[in-house]
Amino acid sequence: MALNDGLTLMHEHMSIALSPEDVGTEAFDLQCRDLEDAYRYGVRNVVDLTNQTMGRSPEHVRRLTEATGMNIIMCTGYYFEELIDPAVMDRTPEDIAEEAVRELTEGIADSGMKAGIIGEIAWSLDGPYEKELKTWEGMCIAARRTGAAVSTHSSRGIQQIPQAEYLKARGIPPEKIVIGHSDFCKDDERLKKLFRTGVFVGLDMIGKDYGEGDEFRADRVRKIKEWGFLDRLLLSMDICRTKDLRSAGGYGYAHLFEKFIPMLERRGITEGEIELMLKNNPEKVFESKRISVSSAISNSILP
Repeated sequence: MALNDGLTLMHEHMSIALSPEDVGTEAFDLQCRDLEDAYRYGVRNVVDLTNQTMGRSPEHVRRLTEATGMNIIMCTGYYFEELIDPAVMDRTPEDIAEEAVRELTEGIADSGMKAGIIGEIAWSLDGPYEKELKTWEGMCIAARRTGAAVSTHSSRGIQQIPQAEYLKARGIPPEKIVIGHSDFCKDDERLKKLFRTGVFVGLDMIGKDYGEGDEFRADRVRKIKEWGFLDRLLLSMDICRTKDLRSAGGYGYAHLFEKFIPMLERRGITEGEIELMLKNNPEKVFESKRISVSSAISNSILP
């Protein structure tokens, strides 16, 4: 899937139904105003990582796209074990893959909307569990078949390297893998090891008070620059609560540009490097690229 020319937020949610506070379709007008804010700052693409177990709404995304002109990229995939229908255990990974391939190539049900990425696929904090592993196997087949990128949720940042190695062992090129939520990783050596796997890494909870906050995140970007890995870093905000929208009194997408980027500039991050993280790196993730399936793909459950 091609991106529109402009900046890209790689980890957001247009509608989600995991808690009573989550942003839903009733927040349409508020979201339009926030997306228009982002558009004014040069954002032209937003990746909606709300999959079918999280409250995905193709019709809502269509309305937002038509109202704002924003290119919103939907996903296909499964989230945590507790949200996956037990009936998935009666299906094969191939069955699950066929569903994802249809959503990526033909459309989501009869909505006329296609998925453009596989995500936000997750392992539970003390997982992965059985249903999670089965759906991940299906998503790997779909990724190999379509060339789609795969974006993950790494709970509290502790499963980043196992997730990266799992996907790579199943034939997914590292440049088609996005490991999310590096915000939580305080271990420099572990983070450097993750970057050395060649995957893209999401610092994608900007604005949230989860973890150590934005000053820590900005320091993280400075370190990642020193290590030489800015060409594998992605920035986003993971806005999923109505109260976080600027039009509802929260920080909104504008926070990235009005508050966080100035923090980066004070730490020596240049305009070109900011464009690298928000434009060039997302373009690499979405580059059309046929995945060659090697006979050496691991059949083990975990790498």
